[in-house]
Amino acid sequence: MMNCERVGIKKFVIEAPLQSRDELGQAMGQFSGRSSVAVVESFAEILNRPDGIAAESPCIAFSGNLVFSKSNLTQVLEAHVASPASVLRKFSVDRDRGGEIVTGPIAEVLRSGGLAIDSQPVGISVPIAASSLLPFALNGRPEDREEAELRLARSLSAETAQKDAPLARWIDRRISWRISYRLARTSITPNMVTIANTIFGLGSAWMFSVPNYWVRLLASIFFLISITIDGVDGELARLKMKETDFGGALDVATDNVVHVAIFVGLLAGCYRANHSVAYLYLIPILLIGFTLCAYATWQAFKYKGDEAAKWLDQVDRWSGRDFAYLLVILALFNRLDYFAWGAAFGTYAFAAVLIWLTGRSPTPSGNVAR
Repeated sequence: MMNCERVGIKKFVIEAPLQSRDELGQAMGQFSGRSSVAVVESFAEILNRPDGIAAESPCIAFSGNLVFSKSNLTQVLEAHVASPASVLRKFSVDRDRGGEIVTGPIAEVLRSGGLAIDSQPVGISVPIAASSLLPFALNGRPEDREEAELRLARSLSAETAQKDAPLARWIDRRISWRISYRLARTSITPNMVTIANTIFGLGSAWMFSVPNYWVRLLASIFFLISITIDGVDGELARLKMKETDFGGALDVATDNVVHVAIFVGLLAGCYRANHSVAYLYLIPILLIGFTLCAYATWQAFKYKGDEAAKWLDQVDRWSGRDFAYLLVILALFNRLDYFAWGAAFGTYAFAAVLIWLTGRSPTPSGNVAR
């Protein structure tokens, strides 16, 4: 239900016998008692009563004990948008094909046996790529749960593939999901990971300020590790179903604090290593550039629509933290001063490009930041 809510589904209908209502209420957790959740003995009820749902209303239905991700639902909903009058089916990828996700007009879904696999349902099958891991149905085998957990953890990279920078997608995510998978079995929370990684990142920033080659090289390596771990808190939140607005805001805020600290530490280290006052002047220049970037990003996220979302995703991808790999290379050759100058003035170039792209985008919808 949380995954459904994340893709914009507002109303839920659950079929359950009267004698299991109390047990069901406990299982629904935060969704129990909501006016948006209806529990019925038969799905047909929702079409027959006066306050029911219109027969042509779009719906998404699930059968089987399914484990799925947001991207699975997004794929099915996109197929529905392309063919709104059809009943579309996405079968699970377990060997028994023990579950499915069905979408279409609610009356047609019910009429076609959309909620009963063994009734030989009809409809158009939504193809799943050969590399797909989910949805996966738990069919009672002892190994099913562990297999489903592993598949869910491995699928996390697909959730952010459109926004991850190239090296983050090819390297960082291959490491971070494995860490997240193991942490999900512990009592460690996503916010704990965020705070711990922030401390680690600030430690790297201090090391950058030390005018010693080996210390600064270690700082770049530690920062690269911090970048990889930074993806863990979000992945862990999705695995544990503990995503919160506070957690997201904390992650963004601490990321920015670490970024500023890294660049200031790097400039301080260049000053102490080269004894050039120019690096001290670069610090306020860099901070003003960061402020402009923050303003340009805030303006950009006011814009809605598919086209705006596409170029914002591209900006997000190419402005990612792959620069951590460049820092390691420059530190290896003792040329961090190159990065210091590039970062100080590169922030202005990024802000200017983002403001220019924003100016070419359609008028923001409702002038409300998303």
